Amino acid sequence: MAMYGALTSPSLAMLTQSSAFGTISQNITNINTGGYKSSTTRFETVLASSYDSNSDVGGVKSYRVNNIEQQGGILSSTNPNDVAINGQGFFVLNSLQDGTGDTFYSRDGAFQLKTNGTGSVTGAYREDGSIDITGNASANLITFDHDLTYLVDKNDNFLQGWVSDENGVVTTTSTPESIRVDRFAFLSDARATSKAYLTGNIPATKDVAGTNAFKASVLDADGTSRTFELIFTKTANAQEWTAHINSSDSNITSATPSSGATEILNFGTSGELSPGAKLTPSITYSDGTTVTFDIDLTNLTSIGSTYIYNGFDKDGRTPGDLQSYSFDEQGYVNGTFTNGVVRPLYKLPLATFANPNALENRQFNVFSETSESGAASLREVTLGTSFGAFIPFSHEKSNVNMGVEFNNMILAQQAYNTAATVFKTVDEMTSVAASLKT
Repeated sequence: MAMYGALTSPSLAMLTQSSAFGTISQNITNINTGGYKSSTTRFETVLASSYDSNSDVGGVKSYRVNNIEQQGGILSSTNPNDVAINGQGFFVLNSLQDGTGDTFYSRDGAFQLKTNGTGSVTGAYREDGSIDITGNASANLITFDHDLTYLVDKNDNFLQGWVSDENGVVTTTSTPESIRVDRFAFLSDARATSKAYLTGNIPATKDVAGTNAFKASVLDADGTSRTFELIFTKTANAQEWTAHINSSDSNITSATPSSGATEILNFGTSGELSPGAKLTPSITYSDGTTVTFDIDLTNLTSIGSTYIYNGFDKDGRTPGDLQSYSFDEQGYVNGTFTNGVVRPLYKLPLATFANPNALENRQFNVFSETSESGAASLREVTLGTSFGAFIPFSHEKSNVNMGVEFNNMILAQQAYNTAATVFKTVDEMTSVAASLKT
């Protein structure tokens, strides 16, 4: 190797160790960056061509290896917008709300809310002051604008998820959408009462033609409460009663069973009705609304001399709008509505890659796919899934190991100092050689 050529190797050594220092510095700087994935600088030999062979060592060059698939630690959080991934996979993000922007992938599950545009809804005020936009036109309607709110990462990229039906079923072949969580993003529609359960006791010692009445209410198809009175009348037969709806109420225009067409109930010697005993009232109110439902009488008895009303339980629900949301272990975004309903809204896909370490690092701690990483495979997480899971109220730390970084720093410093010494020595030797001709 020529004397001046001998300066090449230590020069390249110092250059590559400087690159290693840059990688170490970047890792340490991002030790507290959520979801950050560290890199490692590695080295390979460079051979310079010679007259005889390629054995003439020219130096070294560095290259960077990403540690993207290495898991970071999981930190607990009290923020409902935080969710961590344990195992393989990435969150799917898009730079635009409508999904037409750049697609990115991230491990940082510290999400936040962003207002993006406004919408307009028409509805009526409910008794509790909330607004019903589910189609109840029985009151004065109003139209108003409201903000559209989405879940985004810290760079305002929109979190993507599959839309779910009420039973948690998603179409995994569909394109994920930006997750919207404002008040009117989803509605919980009203459901009329179809079944009710009456619990109580009517006295077996009641005089003939004596009555006991139960007042109750059910919900119509709009979720409006409808009251009625159910009257039981003692007959002359032992343990026999009739039942009918009180149609003399000014709000009721017709009802069955009515006072002219009662249902007969026989409690028998035990004071209990036959299993499956029920009434099926049909009541029409003054505004034309009709409700039809079953009343299960299994827990109604006729014993002793005491009248007891223990309760009237019913199904059905009032309409509701979105009140809050939360993540679960399967990636569902579950919504809680003002009517008490809890149901899935979206489900987060996990994006996995054949070679995740070959993903391209992009600005602000996100990644994009490359030909080397392979295309993203959007996978559904279920209970028992082995490749990955979600952890609500948590977020992933960086995977930087401070001990490893300081060890690498010491090694890089030693290599740099040694290369500098070699460079200085060769420089002195060339100076001596240059001075010989004088």
